[in-house]
Amino acid sequence: MKEQHRKIIVKDTEFSQELRTGIAQLAIWTRKFAQPLHRIMNASLQKITASEQGHIILSVYKPGDDRSAILLSMKKGESGISTTRLKPTTLKQPNSIVQISRKYIQGRKVCSAYATISPICIIIELSDANKQIENFQEINEGPNCLILDLDAKPPRIILAKKYLSTPSRYKEQYGINFSPSDSFFESWCEWSEDCTKTKKRACFEYPLIAYCPLPQIEQNKDSQNIEVLHTEFSEIKLKSNPYPLQLNTALEILPTHIRRSAKTKLQFLSRRLIRQKADMPDEKEILRLQKQSEGFKTHLYLWPKDSVKWYVPPQFIQEFGLPAFYTLKKGEKPGDLLNKIHHEIDILKRRKQELSARIIESKTSEYDFQKLIIESAEELKSAIDNYKEKHFHLQTDLKKFEKYSLDYVLIKEDLPLLSRLCGMLDISMTESEQAQKIKEEKEKRFPFKEFTASTGEFIRVARSAEDGDKMIKLMPSHHTWIHVLTGEGSHVWLEKPKGEKPSLQAVREAAILAVHHSKHSRAQNTDVQISTRADIEKRKNLPPGKVLVRRCETLLIKYDNTELHKITDNNNLKNKRN
Repeated sequence: MKEQHRKIIVKDTEFSQELRTGIAQLAIWTRKFAQPLHRIMNASLQKITASEQGHIILSVYKPGDDRSAILLSMKKGESGISTTRLKPTTLKQPNSIVQISRKYIQGRKVCSAYATISPICIIIELSDANKQIENFQEINEGPNCLILDLDAKPPRIILAKKYLSTPSRYKEQYGINFSPSDSFFESWCEWSEDCTKTKKRACFEYPLIAYCPLPQIEQNKDSQNIEVLHTEFSEIKLKSNPYPLQLNTALEILPTHIRRSAKTKLQFLSRRLIRQKADMPDEKEILRLQKQSEGFKTHLYLWPKDSVKWYVPPQFIQEFGLPAFYTLKKGEKPGDLLNKIHHEIDILKRRKQELSARIIESKTSEYDFQKLIIESAEELKSAIDNYKEKHFHLQTDLKKFEKYSLDYVLIKEDLPLLSRLCGMLDISMTESEQAQKIKEEKEKRFPFKEFTASTGEFIRVARSAEDGDKMIKLMPSHHTWIHVLTGEGSHVWLEKPKGEKPSLQAVREAAILAVHHSKHSRAQNTDVQISTRADIEKRKNLPPGKVLVRRCETLLIKYDNTELHKITDNNNLKNKRN
């Protein structure tokens, strides 16, 4: 009797420990997922899509909230619910769960979002369908929940219908496990990494042990205790500091030019990680080759002597996955085929090892970059808040004051983290400096120097022979092309005014620049050929800078330094003003 009593006590202790562990784990999960769960609560489900990486993407709308999407991820190591502005690559064709979800739950409002202890799940419940739609009865009798089952192996996403009690069709099989008051979930479609199931079945064989509402985050900084109250349905209330700055919020704080560059960098890091994971050799392929090499090595003695071909016995094909026959090339031996398989296995293993190291590096760099963005935003926000407090008396127009505060802090304050972020992105901290830098880079990038004729037309002179070929590709067919008739020189592009011919003065000035940027610059006296872009041709076999001229006009140009300086000095003056 005592032993039996001891066993009962041990069982009760184990159960209570398991329950406490489950509650503690659920508290962590719920705290981690609190932001996306708050984001989706009472929101309208506008669009449902799926990604190639195992995500369900929910585009939701709530008045006054941001436009970030909700991700339900079942991918190992990344499973959970999160918010994102950088949406993953969607499937070209929507899969079964997307098609059924779009029919039954798209357009409906989320009435509840919570987590459960056993199994650990994220459950999103939707309200009734709109009564005004044509097939209201059919939609309302369909699924009304999205469940992310994190305890399943592998994790799965389920489109389910919630019942307040066990339906009669399931009572015979599961009725013993469920009490009349237990909620019952019926699966209409399941999606995991292994397969997709669309047959109706019970989601869970046993009722959910506990229910966890969203944590209520209070502003009191001193209260950091977590009170755990567990009954048959446990409630967990978290009292903690406000959440630290999230990535999306941090990006919004940063100035526009920094935010754009940071988002571009984040997209690059994310896509690089996706590519590396996609390139990872499949473990199944390595195991198949190892099994094949083992079978081939064991039965190599069966190869017919002096035969080029060996027809593999059917039982070995099935058992070891060997091909139907092997054929030797000239000078090749059966042992060479085995060495090839081993070599292929070694390549795949080395590739896997190399990519695993790269993936770890990519994840680390992505995490470090995200951390730097958040810390830079916190640093900037703190500096702006301090400035506003000290100079609040200067405020007249709120928008102008905020803009002035940002500009002042970026120019005058020492912001080491933000400077480091800008250095990593290769941009300036202030937008005016950044615009100037972009302008200088554009000027460096262009394959030509730009001048303006006294009549207003643009004249472009190629910087080199290679740049001349690039410039010719940019020229419209009706614009004017000018080049010295003999010897080497730069190609000149005279822009044609809309609906008019180029003025004679503009043609002369363009021709002077063509002579000046040629071997006849000292003589200041030579013939130039004038044509349209349509009348010149650049063929593949021609060296850089050389073109074929079908027809052109010839003009003798004579000028002095005064006329030349007038063209170049006007252009320099204009650049200084800009």
